[in-house]
Amino acid sequence: MPTVAQAIARTLAAYGTEKFFCLCGGDHDLWYALEDEKIEIINCRTENAAVYMADGYARMTGKPGFVYGQRGPGVANLAGALADPLWAKSPVISLTSSISMPSRDRFEYQELDGIPLHVGVTKWNKTVSSPDRAAAMVRAAIRVALSPSPGPVHLEIPADMFEMESGEEIFREEDIDTVNSFRAPPDRARLAAIVEGMMKAERPLIVAGKGVVISRAWNELTAFAEALSIPVATSLGGKGAIDEANDLAMGVIGRNSRKIGNDSVRECDAILAIGTRLGGLATHRWTLPFEQKRLFHIDADPQIPGHNYRTVASVAADAKLALAAALDIVNARKLARERTAWAKGMAERLAIWRENAAELSTVQKVDGIHPADVIAAARRAMGPSDVIGADTGAHGGWVGALFPVAAGQTMIRANGSLGWVFPGALGAAIGAPDRRVVAITGDGGMLYHMSEFETALRCNIPAVVIVLNNACLASEYQTQKRHQRVVKSVLDFRDVDFAAVARSFGAFGVRVTKVGELDAAIAAALANGGPALVDVVVSREAQSPSANRDKTRLV
Repeated sequence: MPTVAQAIARTLAAYGTEKFFCLCGGDHDLWYALEDEKIEIINCRTENAAVYMADGYARMTGKPGFVYGQRGPGVANLAGALADPLWAKSPVISLTSSISMPSRDRFEYQELDGIPLHVGVTKWNKTVSSPDRAAAMVRAAIRVALSPSPGPVHLEIPADMFEMESGEEIFREEDIDTVNSFRAPPDRARLAAIVEGMMKAERPLIVAGKGVVISRAWNELTAFAEALSIPVATSLGGKGAIDEANDLAMGVIGRNSRKIGNDSVRECDAILAIGTRLGGLATHRWTLPFEQKRLFHIDADPQIPGHNYRTVASVAADAKLALAAALDIVNARKLARERTAWAKGMAERLAIWRENAAELSTVQKVDGIHPADVIAAARRAMGPSDVIGADTGAHGGWVGALFPVAAGQTMIRANGSLGWVFPGALGAAIGAPDRRVVAITGDGGMLYHMSEFETALRCNIPAVVIVLNNACLASEYQTQKRHQRVVKSVLDFRDVDFAAVARSFGAFGVRVTKVGELDAAIAAALANGGPALVDVVVSREAQSPSANRDKTRLV
């Protein structure tokens, strides 16, 4: 009869699980069981990084990202990192141990209640109460994490239970393996009303969010937008919903944005929002005038439409199914049309924006390499199927506005957790071994998880990280400059040679101090074939694209 640890491992194997992320700290029966099932264990250097790797893996593959935390501080560290998967709607499954039942409430070493720690960062939070329920609870966790509105879940197992017999559990495989295993179909009548409403608008706009990318609905979105000649703007998480080389693609809107993208929201008269919560980042704290537009909304989560803005009509449905059905309506009614004057005009303005954006590094007077030059060099070195990652803060603006991506799962980003992108990129590279992954971060973000170069080397994960190094928290510095008061003690760091640190681990590392060195350095890092770091000394004075600077012609 299998033990609980074996029941868990066999259940994971039945779902096709290939990777398990952790920082090993005990509970050895679990590691034996996972190894017996040939599930690769990615042992990280911190629980936070393990969560972010599992998150990057889950976002890239759509499969659950399993992560472990040992009872006590391991659980606390893991729970603290689950905010980003929660914001990203990423199916990260936290499997943690807890103090053995006979030792509870007796001041045992590292005793801590892990359930309350997970309350605010998961959508489902349970304990295995009996050994014979272990496999069933794991299956339940997987189903909830992969539901139409996916997200992180937590399952706690008392430490003494791993070695107990689990009972005659049947390890059955279910037809559930990714976030798109469940797709909610649209109400056709309500969808037809949305198509008709957008057709009647003189200046319609589609705003596509992360839900379109999660649903892998980029082909359907592009076909629908092309058929009705509707420009498309995206949230930062929605990059990849449409090829940004398309003349209908206005780019990112909101706080970290293109000015042309925000202008498209200001000047349209009707909006179809798809797979976006229209939260503070996408709307620049609700200052973009969505409330003044005729708003139609499609989202897999029925709680989203109407939550922040009144809608004319809404549909609770999977983005891919909804857009495919909408295109069927267009074709059946022969509604397809040539480029409208509105779409042509926005395309012309988009071309002007691109010309101005290309001048950004020469117009802004800075005292070092301009981050825009780094982004341009990375774009030259990378192919359309490569994956770009961006840390939170100014990096979201640099990459979001200035790094055009093709349609598809072509960008990953920190949703608010500084330092996420390096381990997140490692997880993405594990999930997509046939694609090159490049992460953009700063010195502040890099210092969170530099230790994971050891993990990257040990596990042969060939991700490249480019550090925009200005020895400060540049995003906060720019904010304090606008407030006309700069507090250096909370902004400034020592000038760390990250390339030398990377080399000390045994990885490829190169420092760049001149613009002319960028192309060769990034090309060498990509050609290295293993984990690599490019440390670029940039200016802190450069201002990233942001809605706070929408009045300038460049951004």
